[in-house]
Amino acid sequence: MVAAVMGRHTAPLLLGLLGSLGSLGLLASSACTWRASAGTRPPDPPPVAASPTPATPQPTAPALEPAAEPAPKTAVPLAKWTLPTRPAWMDRYADDNVGDLRFFNISALMHEHGLTRDLAVELQNHYRDLSRAKPSADPTATFKTALERAKRGEFEGRRDVDKLAKATFIVVFDLDETLYDQSYDPATAQKCFDLDVEHNGKRRKIKLAPGATVALDRVAALGGAVVIFTAAPDEQSLANVRAWQFGGKPLLDHPAIAGVLTNSHLVLQDKREGDGAADPHRGHPVIEPSKDLRIVDETLLRAILVDDNHLRTFQPRNLRLTKKFDAAAYCNATDPKLKKAFDRTLPDVVAEIEESLRWAKQAKAPFATAYLPHSHIGRIAVDFLRGAGMSERAAVEYVRMHPEVVDRDF
Repeated sequence: MVAAVMGRHTAPLLLGLLGSLGSLGLLASSACTWRASAGTRPPDPPPVAASPTPATPQPTAPALEPAAEPAPKTAVPLAKWTLPTRPAWMDRYADDNVGDLRFFNISALMHEHGLTRDLAVELQNHYRDLSRAKPSADPTATFKTALERAKRGEFEGRRDVDKLAKATFIVVFDLDETLYDQSYDPATAQKCFDLDVEHNGKRRKIKLAPGATVALDRVAALGGAVVIFTAAPDEQSLANVRAWQFGGKPLLDHPAIAGVLTNSHLVLQDKREGDGAADPHRGHPVIEPSKDLRIVDETLLRAILVDDNHLRTFQPRNLRLTKKFDAAAYCNATDPKLKKAFDRTLPDVVAEIEESLRWAKQAKAPFATAYLPHSHIGRIAVDFLRGAGMSERAAVEYVRMHPEVVDRDF
């Protein structure tokens, strides 16, 4: 009853309001159904005529033309044996490079052309030399000539393959900041130098590291093969070692020197080479041009590298890292302890070699195993064991008897 009474009193008022709203066109937008009481609804508002919508013009599609044939891909000469070109920002000498200084996949060259590693790397060296001499030459023709030289067993620098094969041990020495310094300030160089070298119309003073000549002589006297391996350019480096008198002869011509290698013998390595051949995840990509000791000893059981730069090799178990020889610091030293430290660097290396040879002979073990405690990564294992309370001597012996305790790489 209450609802009916309310309906009678409110319906006229609401209908009036509804009429006003209807005239404004607001009711048409409402989706609600309004009821004043059961069975009662307001009248629908008069329909509003829709304005005609003008037709939207449609764009006309252009007539299709036959698709052009894709341009044939241009084959990159020697791509199957070449590693991808390094970006210029990675190469400090990119702006000075002359010719095609590409890096080859050494394993691919060995496999496809039946070359030993030393000759495959020498092919790369020949290729670069030929390209520098004639930058506009066809790469394929240049490669063919380099391959012919490699197959004939030709090496640019000194290489005594027979001596390297028969040597009980091999010591590879870096040049710059290991055996000498040629980049110190001119004022010091004028008063403190050992070699005065002329190359391309320029003179350069060089200071030999203390004990450098004695170290080479002692290694040779012990029956080892001596190899020089520098990351510096060919021509300047070869001029330097020719000026260095060793045993009354230019170092380059001395029979104790079994090989001289320069920056064109540095290599890169694809992750699919070596251990990565079967599984790239186990590969060891080498992205910094590096000295590969397998060039002189494929087994890595007889060779070590004495160098001031650990970034120039990827075989830390065979690297004896030394403090950089700084000619200016040495020549101008006022602290006798600093000078003595430089004086002892190479003699200490020779002493380690001699002691390792004695142990290797007694234990009938390879030289590289005997020298392992003194290597870059082997020294970490020695210090690790000393932290557990071992003496220096005991830790060195442990590493030699258990070489697996030394990590393969960093």
